[in-house]
Formats: sequence, structure tokens, C-alpha cells
Amino acid sequence: MLIEFLSIIGILGILGECYLIGLWLIARIKTKKKKFSPYAPTAAIIVPCKGIEHGFSENIEAFLLQHYDAYTLIFVVDSPEDPAYKVLKQILNEKSHVQVVLTKPILGCSGKIAALLTGLESSGDATVLVFADSDMKPDKDWLQNLIVPLQDESIGATTGYRWYFPTNWKTLLISTWNMAPMVFMFYPNYTFAWGGSTAIRKKVFDTLDIQTKWRTAFSDDLVVTTTVKKAGYTIYLQPQCIMESPAENNIRNFLRWGTRQYTWVRWYYPVFWIGSFLGFIGVQCVIFIGILLLLLGTYVPGLLMSSILLFEILYGWLGISTLQKTMIYPKERYRSKIGYALMTPLVFFLIAQNVAASSLKREIQWAGRTYHKPKK
Repeated sequence: MLIEFLSIIGILGILGECYLIGLWLIARIKTKKKKFSPYAPTAAIIVPCKGIEHGFSENIEAFLLQHYDAYTLIFVVDSPEDPAYKVLKQILNEKSHVQVVLTKPILGCSGKIAALLTGLESSGDATVLVFADSDMKPDKDWLQNLIVPLQDESIGATTGYRWYFPTNWKTLLISTWNMAPMVFMFYPNYTFAWGGSTAIRKKVFDTLDIQTKWRTAFSDDLVVTTTVKKAGYTIYLQPQCIMESPAENNIRNFLRWGTRQYTWVRWYYPVFWIGSFLGFIGVQCVIFIGILLLLLGTYVPGLLMSSILLFEILYGWLGISTLQKTMIYPKERYRSKIGYALMTPLVFFLIAQNVAASSLKREIQWAGRTYHKPKK
């Protein structure tokens, strides 16, 4: 009886992996079919800046060179002593459609949200608000591609996402970690607004009173996500706005970052976190039991349960293949598909660790500040 039960668990695990693989296949087809008419309302881009990271100057230049007629740029810096302030002043050189403003301290929210709220004061009468991170390097059509889906009134916000181009095995691991959950972004029930590249009509932003909600929040993008979805809107992933960002080269720091991300999700998006907890940790338990059964000579359920590893490898292969087709970068910029595929089982194990560790977190250290779990 136990053997039959374990075999059923193995079969269910395989079916679950087939479901995930199918999501990649459907995502590629859906993306090809989606077309939009021209749409270019006035836009204000708010970019919080803190310190100078690798490629900072190039990223700022890229924001200035958007193929879009009516947009203003608002860079927000904590103080004139921040290294970013001097660099911004040198690059911008009194350009008419650009402002550099200093963050107004706001109690009760994160430093990034305080910067965004400060930037909003300078957004004027823009029809669309765009929020971006300074460590992202947008291509010349990023703004147009991000805004154009908003002509669909059922779409409350559009989003891009980050992408890490690997240069060694460490950054390949990190890039694969970044890729692994991205398939869900193609589906409205799971899509979330990534704060590094999000656009929303100002009318929707004001009607949903997101500005007020931000004043007592730590995560800007998860507040936007939950608020927009509760109001009945969808969030649309624009694959052409999955943009290059510099990858962390320290695995330990990256794992800490991953745990922090899932802690934010647990605090602000608990339904998604519960699904992640059950999915990622449950699959790792099944694989472990399968390998143990093989070592003990119980081959049928052992093979069924441990074969999930092979499906995870296929998942990674299809993931990078799909993103190569839907993103804007030339194929030669991507590393070997085999590398992504073989890294995927390890990545799922690390994500399970992130989710498990996030279940115990009561506070987060971020950008020199400590944030405690918000009270309901």
C-alpha cells in the first residue's frame, strides 16, 4: 500500500512539472499573438537613485535616449552627498525634460517609497506614471513598449522585469534563479508589477489611492500589485521590457536577497507565498524521498519521484528558449541553453531554501534600514 501511495505521489509530481513546462509553451504562443495599436500619452518616469552601481552612467544615458516624444524624467536622490547626485548633475546638464530632486523624509514607509512619493510631486499632468530602477539599462523603445498596452482599459498596470546576462558560473546560477519563476509572469492570475519597470495610468493610480497606501508600506511593487488586482484590473507583462541589469556576483549575498524578496511576498502577497511554499518545498521533499528510495532498492516509486529532476532540466531549457524568442536581445548575448537547463534543479532547491527561510523572518535589513513585519 505504501509503495502504491509513493508511486502516486511521484506521478502527481511529474504531472505538476508537465504543467509548468506547458506554461512556457503557451506563453510563447500568447506573446506572438498579442498586438497593440499606436498609443503614446504623456508620461513621467520616476527613478530613485542611491549610490553608484556598475553601469550607472550608461543606464542614465539610456533613459535620456528613449524614442518617445512626450516624457519627463525625474531622478530622486537622498541628498547632495550621495555619489549619484554629482554624476546625475554631470550627465543631465540642464536638460529641459529632466529633473533631479531630493527625497523628502517620510515616516512609516521605506526609503524607496519616500523617493517615489517625492517624485510624484514633480510629475505634473502626465497621463501615465512610470517607475523604474537606476540599475536597469533600458533600450531605446522600452518606454513605448511599456506604455502601449495601457490603451486596453482592462489592464491596470504594465510591467517589465530584470534580466541578468551571465559571465561566469556564479552569474549563470543567479540568472537561472531569476528566470525560474518568470513563466508565471505571463499569466494575469500570477503577474506582479516589478518596481524596476512599471507603468500605470495616473487616473488609475489616483482612483485606487495608491499614493496613500504607499505612505505606510515598505514594498512599492507589491502594494501596486495587490491594489490593482483587487480593483479588478489585470497586470500585463511586456516581454520586450525585460531589461538587462547587473548581476550580483556573490552567491551568499544573492541568497540573502532572495530570502528578502520572498519575505516581502509573505508580508504583502500571502496567497502567492503559500503557493510558493507548498510548491517549491513540496517538490524538493518528493525528490529527496525518491533518491532515498532508489538507494534503498525501491525502484518504481523512487524512479518516478526522482525523475522530477529531469523534468526540471527540461523546464530550464524551454524557459531560456522562450525568453530568447520574446526578449529584444540578440541570441549571441545568451549563454548556453544547456547551462541554464542543468542549473535549474539547483535553482529550485535554492528557491525552496529562500521560501523556507522567509517563513521565519520578522524583520528585513535593506539599504541600511531595518523594516519590521507590518501590523494588520
